[in-house]
Amino acid sequence: MTPRPRRALPAMLAAAASLLGAIAVASPAAADEADCADASLAQGGYSIFELQQRFVPEPLRGTGWDCATRIADRPFEDGRYDISYTLLWAGIGAGDAIGILERFADAGWLDGTEMISATASDGRTENDRMAASSLRGWDPPPSQIITRFSDARDGENIIEFDFEDGLVGAVDPGLEAPTLEIAVYLRAPVDATGASDPSVLSSLRTIAQALPSSTQLAFLGGSAVFLMLVVGFPGYLFNKVLEKHWSGFARWLHLRRRRRVSKPPRPGSAAEAAFAADAAAGAPARRAPSWLVWPGFVAAAIISGFVDPAFGPNPMSVRLLVTALISFVLLNVVGWLLVIGVLRRIQPDARPRITFRWGSLVVVALTVLVARLLDFQPGVVFGLVAGLTFAITLAASRDALVILLGSGAALAMAGLAWIGFSALAPVADAVPGSVLLRGVVELCSGVVVEGISTLPLALLPLLALDGAVLFAWRKWVWAVAYAVGAAAFVLVMFTIPEAWGEIGGGFGRWLLLFVGLAALAVGAWAVDVVIERRRKAAGPAPAGG
Repeated sequence: MTPRPRRALPAMLAAAASLLGAIAVASPAAADEADCADASLAQGGYSIFELQQRFVPEPLRGTGWDCATRIADRPFEDGRYDISYTLLWAGIGAGDAIGILERFADAGWLDGTEMISATASDGRTENDRMAASSLRGWDPPPSQIITRFSDARDGENIIEFDFEDGLVGAVDPGLEAPTLEIAVYLRAPVDATGASDPSVLSSLRTIAQALPSSTQLAFLGGSAVFLMLVVGFPGYLFNKVLEKHWSGFARWLHLRRRRRVSKPPRPGSAAEAAFAADAAAGAPARRAPSWLVWPGFVAAAIISGFVDPAFGPNPMSVRLLVTALISFVLLNVVGWLLVIGVLRRIQPDARPRITFRWGSLVVVALTVLVARLLDFQPGVVFGLVAGLTFAITLAASRDALVILLGSGAALAMAGLAWIGFSALAPVADAVPGSVLLRGVVELCSGVVVEGISTLPLALLPLLALDGAVLFAWRKWVWAVAYAVGAAAFVLVMFTIPEAWGEIGGGFGRWLLLFVGLAALAVGAWAVDVVIERRRKAAGPAPAGG
């Protein structure tokens, strides 16, 4: 992943144009329907949808509902309770259901005087004003809990709470008991911008939630190979077009610079002597100051912050900006220092140095834009914004080794961060007011998202991107590397379907995006071939006239 600034930028711009064009084939993301497919609220006039964080009351954030449904033809916008939907939890226990009620009490929604109807399997029944915490003393625990309340602080917004474990009744005959159903009626989006409020990064799935079944594992392997094939040959064709036209542009730019630089300075000036010395000895290439990586990381963090729709002048955004900056530093500086340690052993004269790749900011902005347009959660952020420069020109095998080591380090760091996120996310959800816990959890999530999102993009076989170097060196090495990166991305980011007929949601959007990229790449190559053939058929222009 060595920087090649003169050639990398056009590749990034070409990838940007291709991705933006491919977005046209992908529609907004939808929630996965597997957990609620048989529920009555997922059929008929209802539809499952992807619920944005700004429509979730604070006590419900991070509670892990299985799906959100709403009436399909009802407006979903600001107004008099026009924001209405239902959340479903399948397989939830009484203790966890009571815990959600207690979260409303802790947030000030409940004051202990609300009417709660509760029934246990031994016949005990109460229908009275009580505190949610009093239900924990029941033995056996309640089999049914029903209540309806509004926010005690202002009387706005309404919650309808219905828990059934199947022994007394059932919330929905189509769902496996025990089940919790919460209907939410809001007048306007709720504030989700406090310092301890979760951002979109908190929606990353834990390892337990993402762990695939044997069928899903086979599907994961097949989809990774499919993505590799869809990207490989079309990318090779598109790369030929880019290289041909970039070479001509580079020659023109080089000649233009030579004419400007070779203009002699004023006779007798100090610049004349310096110019003569440089012309005789050859002026060394200028190296960017090492401190420039830090403004670059700040710029990348600011751009990546827009992956959350609520990013702006608020406390949540400040915390998100800090965690994004730290995650960029960890992924790039720590990752490349590990690679440098290996290179110093096998090629001491390389003298590698970390530099910021300013052209990568285009890719960061592009990935954030795609994530917002297609509603990918927890978002897609290109993470490896720094690279290595060397004192010597590396052999192709060494260059490929640097790329493989860099990609491997990013993947390893993302895996470790995912373990940390999976361990800490439930703790942060249990303590919703902790800024420190939420910050640490989203720091882990940021490293995961940035590291995993980088692989299928940096390894594209376009011009001077890392994937083109691997593709030119050993095509089978590129194929293995890309398949591994694609598989890791799909596993972490999306719910893997059990069969091709169940493809939908974010995973379906991603497949369509890459199929669209392949179609655009082949189309660009075909247009270039047609233009070239017509130019040759026309022959050289006649001399004279």
